[in-house]
Amino acid sequence: MIEILQTYGMQLLIGGFPHTPLGGLALTVILAVSGLVLAMPVGLLMAVPLRSRFRPVKALAELIVFYIRSVPLLLHVLWVYFLMPAIIGVSFPPAITMLITLVLFNGAYISKIVVAGIDALPRGQTEAALSLGFGRVQTMRHIILPQALRNMLPSLVSQLSLLIKETALGAAIGATEATQTFLDLADNLPGQAIQVYALLALAYFALCYPLLLIGRRLERCVGKAQKIATEPAS
Repeated sequence: MIEILQTYGMQLLIGGFPHTPLGGLALTVILAVSGLVLAMPVGLLMAVPLRSRFRPVKALAELIVFYIRSVPLLLHVLWVYFLMPAIIGVSFPPAITMLITLVLFNGAYISKIVVAGIDALPRGQTEAALSLGFGRVQTMRHIILPQALRNMLPSLVSQLSLLIKETALGAAIGATEATQTFLDLADNLPGQAIQVYALLALAYFALCYPLLLIGRRLERCVGKAQKIATEPAS
């Protein structure tokens, strides 16, 4: 394994860059982080109708979110890759296709995280803000969402870990992320394929395990903060 890393380490890290588009583990990290950042506003927009008091709107939003979450991500990837060019007449590189899919797919999951983060707040804060003269948009922006974000942080960190693993499906459409880069190397080194696959597994572990620890730490911090907030003042 060490010999493979010494010889092909840069290839596994950045692919054929700068002679080809950026790939390897660097592309995996970029797709995951940018996917989470872009999926957050999408999830926030999806969460608005999910909390609507108008039942038909809420039911339709629930149906759309359930549909996105229930269909396998690979199928979404294939639809975006093959059907979007046929519909809009524009084709995207595999990496961009993967990013679009990750944003839409994870936006549906984040919408539920947003709703849960808001619902976890003590009741009455919205009414109190409205009684003080805040508008509903101001209340949501300045009072509700900042507190909800704190509740959402552990789940968002876990979602980032999932995103890192989901990027592996980019190999199905030729995106040169980590999995595709390692698979190409394994094809070129058939006698060392097992070692290459083991390195790939270790690479994903190295990316995801710290996020697991961070998520647990944040979860404990949020739990303590909520406990303090709900304790009656002496």
